[in-house]
Amino acid sequence: MATPSKPLPFGFDRADGTSSLPSQTNGLPGGTAGTASPNGSVISSGKVANFAGFPYYAEEEPDSPEIERAEQATAMHRFRMAWNSAVSFLSVLGRGTFVTDSIGNRWRILSSKIQSQRGGMATLSVTSEALSFDSPPDEFQIVPIELGVDILKHPRYAWALLPYTTDNSLAITTIGGVTIYGNQIKEAVVRMIQAYRDSPIYPSASYVQGTVQALVLQQFQTASTKGIDVVIPNPNGFVPKNNAAPKGGIVWDGSAGTISTLSKDYEFVTVKVFSDNTFFATLIAAAREMLYKLWRNEDTPPVTGYEITWAQYYFAPTYLNPGNYVENPVGIVPYYFMSPTQTGSATIFDELTAWNPQCFATNGLKYGPLNLSCLRKPDEIDYQRTWFKVTRKWLCSPIGHWDQDLLTGNNRPQNASGFNYTGQ
Repeated sequence: MATPSKPLPFGFDRADGTSSLPSQTNGLPGGTAGTASPNGSVISSGKVANFAGFPYYAEEEPDSPEIERAEQATAMHRFRMAWNSAVSFLSVLGRGTFVTDSIGNRWRILSSKIQSQRGGMATLSVTSEALSFDSPPDEFQIVPIELGVDILKHPRYAWALLPYTTDNSLAITTIGGVTIYGNQIKEAVVRMIQAYRDSPIYPSASYVQGTVQALVLQQFQTASTKGIDVVIPNPNGFVPKNNAAPKGGIVWDGSAGTISTLSKDYEFVTVKVFSDNTFFATLIAAAREMLYKLWRNEDTPPVTGYEITWAQYYFAPTYLNPGNYVENPVGIVPYYFMSPTQTGSATIFDELTAWNPQCFATNGLKYGPLNLSCLRKPDEIDYQRTWFKVTRKWLCSPIGHWDQDLLTGNNRPQNASGFNYTGQ
């Protein structure tokens, strides 16, 4: 079927017989459509010239177009024309066809239909959706997520047990005179807890009664003969004696007189536990309590985070964000979703430390500084009818355990100095 040789109006245009209509990508030409009102007339007679002699001649109905601005803007035009002309127009007005109006707005056809009228006439109805304005409103959702975090990273214990750079400010002299730092002591305690959890020992009666647990707790005693065994690098470096295999399980007394006897690349030294030292008291108390929790199989206590979802609609595809880096959604998600004051002076997270300071406050105190770390997740794009829906997500954790080395938006290391290693 041939493309109609007469124009049709779309969007805010109307077939008034005088307005210049733009040409369309579907082949419809530009020009004027309809019959102009006679000069000085108030109401046109509605009498139409011989349709049979004017192929594709169209008159727009008096109440057309009908334009609605809601979640999405739509425009519906209705025309009266010969049946054959309506059929010809219908062939180039398929769903999804792009059209424009004379002021530059783009529209996409949602539906077109013809209705038969008497005398070989028809009514052509075309409904289109605006692509230049009135995109659907944003969508927003926050869903609580059970993080399933190991008890060792629970905020009740993490601050006291896990090694931090600030722990290096604490220096302890061992029985043999070697200096050991706080983070090394914490690492030793954590390793003992891990050994208790992972020891592949058959559960005989003695072990069921807690022998393994007792062996671990024994190192936490404050008697002068007790202490925590800490792994340190061999001061000599690794120099095997007589090509013999390295010996294991030997505790070095830390003295200079016995340093020449060492034959391993790593050695154990004993750090004496002092009951009047706040660092030791806190560390040992936290480790003891955790061991009793583990004995009751409380290894994954409930810790709740939040998944924040924000979706926007676009007229065209957007650049994709791969996510997997630490990012705060505050300041990215609009204030009308994230701020109770609607100004950004407060956020929806500000009262978390009042309700649950143990998990959400950095210092564990009510109304303390908020401890919330958010991981940006990969974007999702969904094409919906005429729009591209872009969904952005963040997973926010109250324990701030996202690894800053692995989950970063910075460059990866280019040489040895780019890696961060503080352990033994």
